[in-house]
Amino acid sequence: MLADTYQAITSGKIKGPETDAPIITVVSCVERILITFSEQYADSNIKNEKGLTQKLIHLLTVHASKKYYPFYFQKEYMEDPERGDSPQVDIGVISTSKEGIVIGVKPYEGESFFSIEAKRLAELGSKRAKEYLVGRTEKNKYISCGGVERFKQGIHGRGLPYGAIIGFVQEYDFDYWYGLLNSWIEDLIHKNIYSPAIWHIRDKLKKDYIRSTTAKFISITSRKNDFITLFHLWARLN
Repeated sequence: MLADTYQAITSGKIKGPETDAPIITVVSCVERILITFSEQYADSNIKNEKGLTQKLIHLLTVHASKKYYPFYFQKEYMEDPERGDSPQVDIGVISTSKEGIVIGVKPYEGESFFSIEAKRLAELGSKRAKEYLVGRTEKNKYISCGGVERFKQGIHGRGLPYGAIIGFVQEYDFDYWYGLLNSWIEDLIHKNIYSPAIWHIRDKLKKDYIRSTTAKFISITSRKNDFITLFHLWARLN
């Protein structure tokens, strides 16, 4: 299985089976724009995910149009359009081609083939501190608002083999969050932090690169009956 063949090597790079070409194109597009985004919104006064995501989607849309990419980025994509109360992922990526886009053996036509969630990496307060990974409890009710957790539960990216989480780093640096998130995942594995999902060692982030304004990590995120490959694409805004 893909999840069992990925491994970290001494250089910190990721080895594994080849990723589907359309996914490589989307991820490369986002990586490129995150560099511009980091430059334009460094020390921004925007301190909320929706505002930052809206600005990012604008840059992505302009870039995709200029470069004639065969896809576009849709804000707050409904995971199940037949439901009025459908969960919405921050960004859906949809083919503009009449033939759609094939990922693996499945054609995606008029539907998102790549789900992207966005999260701030900053001091969010004790209740929301771990929101990049898991949700929180309010009034004795658990709210599944954690970025990775929603992919694990199939709330986002259900049935998709790939997805991504954008990390807006507004405090500390990439190494700090990389280490802290993996330590929290260790706690989730050992059930020292509550989550309705089951966590495994392969859920931990593996480093692809850390640069001055952007960073990229990959995790093989387990779901109930399968897994999803998540690209963690971060932009430094401090």
